[in-house]
Amino acid sequence: MDQLDLFAAAEEVPATFAARPARPPAPRPATETPRPVVAAAVPDALFADPRPEPVAAPEPARRTIRPILLGNPREAGQRLGEAVAEAWHASNWGGYRMDIPVSIVAALALFPIKGHTEVVTRIISTATDWQLLQGYREIYAATWSRRPDLGARMAPLMGWLTEDGVEEKAYAVRRVTETALRYGILQMTGDPDPGNRADTDLMSWTITSLRSHGARQGLGEYHTPPELCDMMARTTVGDEPPKKGSWFHEPAGGSGGMFRALAQHLRHLRLDPADYGWAINDIDPLAAAGAAVNAIVWGLGQNVVVSCGDALRQGDVIDQAIRERAALIEERNEIVSRIAVAEAFEQAIRLADSLLARA
Repeated sequence: MDQLDLFAAAEEVPATFAARPARPPAPRPATETPRPVVAAAVPDALFADPRPEPVAAPEPARRTIRPILLGNPREAGQRLGEAVAEAWHASNWGGYRMDIPVSIVAALALFPIKGHTEVVTRIISTATDWQLLQGYREIYAATWSRRPDLGARMAPLMGWLTEDGVEEKAYAVRRVTETALRYGILQMTGDPDPGNRADTDLMSWTITSLRSHGARQGLGEYHTPPELCDMMARTTVGDEPPKKGSWFHEPAGGSGGMFRALAQHLRHLRLDPADYGWAINDIDPLAAAGAAVNAIVWGLGQNVVVSCGDALRQGDVIDQAIRERAALIEERNEIVSRIAVAEAFEQAIRLADSLLARA
């Protein structure tokens, strides 16, 4: 699968933002000479435009973006969320479709090459519009192939990339992308150590900055301040290490702010968050998608269940998500198996053809 080239060595340009192959123009026969366009004398050219065919202007050369100094990660995360919201609204797409800027921030946070921030910044900031859109598609495809359970929960972030006319949004997508890069998203999410990536909740800052106050009231959406989350994590867990294999549950967890604080407190106790289970639910699909993104960015491990529903009315949303998780992983394995069989069959055909050619 082409998208798996994302995990190539960072010094090489990954397929995510590789150039689209150009189709060479068909050569003009040597004997052909252009005839003058004279509509009155040439009946079959009556409706031809005598003006020369316009040539598409090449995209301007782009320079690598230099991120601003971050300072405190939490303050930097808030500045990034507010700047992304401002860039989105200024692009004439603001006021609706907040899934698109949230999706861009999430995809950049999920970029799989870690520890090479300058290289990745250069690749993304100098990409063409087509490469940018294709790169975001491949990031989500690669995420699904690795974590189908969490990838399925990110569905609200992926839909716009498959819509007709997505190229019309390229200007707004680039504005948001450049803003996120300038405000240091890769500095906050590109560290190989997940503990350093869990210093802030970019998804929370982005969602709350984009959503109006009235919409937040309607959803009952009030993301807990990170300082309060830290205090609650210390109070809940204390200094005694919880037993490995224990599960933490959040029935109305937003994008996972409490889990971020708990994971960091476990690391403070020299424990690995991946040794525990994490089950989170939220009624807002975008917040639940953000929690799925954060679970990967923060390194919470394989035992993560993210659900979306009304925990007060449905009651068993986490149990249902656990059942869905097993089915999604099985479906992914079956699809990957089919692809492997198809690729093996194609290789066998090519080998047979080469043997017949030698006979």
